[in-house]
Amino acid sequence: MDSKHILVAVADDHPVILLGIEAALDDIPTIRRIGSVRNSSELVALLDAQPCHVLVTDYAMPGGSYGDGLNLLSFLAERYPDIAIVVITSMDKPVLIRTLLARGIDHLLSKADDISHVAAAVQAAHVRRRYFSPTIAAIVQALSGGEPITKLSARETEVLSLYVAGNSINDIAERLGRSKQTVSTQKVSAMSKLGIASDADLFKFAVEVGLAKPSDAP
Repeated sequence: MDSKHILVAVADDHPVILLGIEAALDDIPTIRRIGSVRNSSELVALLDAQPCHVLVTDYAMPGGSYGDGLNLLSFLAERYPDIAIVVITSMDKPVLIRTLLARGIDHLLSKADDISHVAAAVQAAHVRRRYFSPTIAAIVQALSGGEPITKLSARETEVLSLYVAGNSINDIAERLGRSKQTVSTQKVSAMSKLGIASDADLFKFAVEVGLAKPSDAP
């Protein structure tokens, strides 16, 4: 098996989504895509024939002999226990997310979020670290009764709250009596813990969980 790259299989029945995922993964030097398929039969044939570290699969993918949804995910987990699974879905409803989490699937992406999250999720899944795109992260937080998804320090929380309220890094540093470098590091650390890759996604997440108002977003 290739030890220099994360070997990734992709499964999605929507051609445009499939192309987007492929482009996002093919831009990352440490990731090598072993193939792309559009139904469960093609997926199983690919995984039987090629070594794979991480599978990125649509949740709803009609067609094929192995079904889709929870049945397919359970089958894949049993047949390929060493392959980490990243699920991407447009059905980002709390009941579905709760069910997936209960099945041990904690690399979840919403199709409503930026496609750049795919590569980050693959890298996290490869080292067995959970990853949620912003829309999913907000749902997980709501399901957990408002508890933070990942434990942020008090200072990280303070910096994020001020930042999404419209303050610049310089403003926050002056207000809190910290260096600009310290504030920037705390912001980056908090975003990393939350699985958020960009400021746009940070503002979207903050609005969804009530940390900021829509009018605060740039």
